[in-house]
Amino acid sequence: MTKLYVGIDVAKGKFDVSYTIDGQNIFGYSTFTNEKKGIKKFFKQAESYMRKQEQEEIHFCMEATGIYHFELCEYLQNSAHIVSVVNPLKTKSFSKSLMLRTKNDKVDSSMLALYAFLHNPPHTPKLPEAIRKFRSLVRYKESLSESRTQEIARLKSALDSDVKQLINKKIRFIEKQISETIFKIQNLIKEDEFLSKQMKLLKTVDCVGDKVAWVMLAEFKFEDIESISPKAMVAHAGLSPKEHSSGSSIRGREHISRMGNSNLRKILFLPALGCIKNPNYFTGFYLNLIEKGKPKKLAVTAVMRKILLTSMGVLKNQQPFDPDWAEKTRTKYLKKLKIA
Repeated sequence: MTKLYVGIDVAKGKFDVSYTIDGQNIFGYSTFTNEKKGIKKFFKQAESYMRKQEQEEIHFCMEATGIYHFELCEYLQNSAHIVSVVNPLKTKSFSKSLMLRTKNDKVDSSMLALYAFLHNPPHTPKLPEAIRKFRSLVRYKESLSESRTQEIARLKSALDSDVKQLINKKIRFIEKQISETIFKIQNLIKEDEFLSKQMKLLKTVDCVGDKVAWVMLAEFKFEDIESISPKAMVAHAGLSPKEHSSGSSIRGREHISRMGNSNLRKILFLPALGCIKNPNYFTGFYLNLIEKGKPKKLAVTAVMRKILLTSMGVLKNQQPFDPDWAEKTRTKYLKKLKIA
């Protein structure tokens, strides 16, 4: 099927677009306001170019830019065309490979059109309304918590009494916002059967409480939960190991890549530390690594990965966590071998 490839560089108040059908000739550069009127105008232009160029469908490609791309993305997903929301790290690496010497909105939109043509990124399906709303609320709650931490740190270093009073006032306001957001999250979970069921399943995993489960539910890719591999899930959280070696002389220390979802990494850290102080299912795994001489930091990271994959398994199989699952599976497998 022939396609018109559209690169979209999204900003807060506007977005820039470029078109290509062969990956060589870029045409139709335009700028639109990032609101409903501008989006409708852009969509009409895109379909007009599709007909003029005698193409059968359109492949829209944009970067995940916080919240700025949401309205545009949802509007395009309601059409019969392909919409790809790609990781900015991928497009940044692609841009470097082209050795682009200039960076501006026109260049970025052209680069995204070319990226779509060469890499044909997968379609990003539209999320159910409840999950979309839940994700927005949880992310907002996490940003409020970060703001509160920053203000508390600022309060400790403040010397002027008036400044301290203003900071305390701001902290109280943020705490009120956090309480209101938590109330909305809890209500949404109660009202939505799917979210309620997933929460109950996740909370059967040791170390996973309400707040950890919220972030996991918000950041897991439910559209890929059936097909995503454990390795891909670890990479999604930025917990995959990154080797630094070259030839015979460079042997850098291996560390996690961090090229992934930072919200997942942050929320998994405290539950992983909890297995050290409060014995649970993951404690034996941690102690086993320590006994083998592994550094504590590496062992904690390994526990973070294990918690993540255990939670993913619970959601994938839609079964509560069973600490004896591994032993039961092993026994079942050995019985099958004896029968064979």
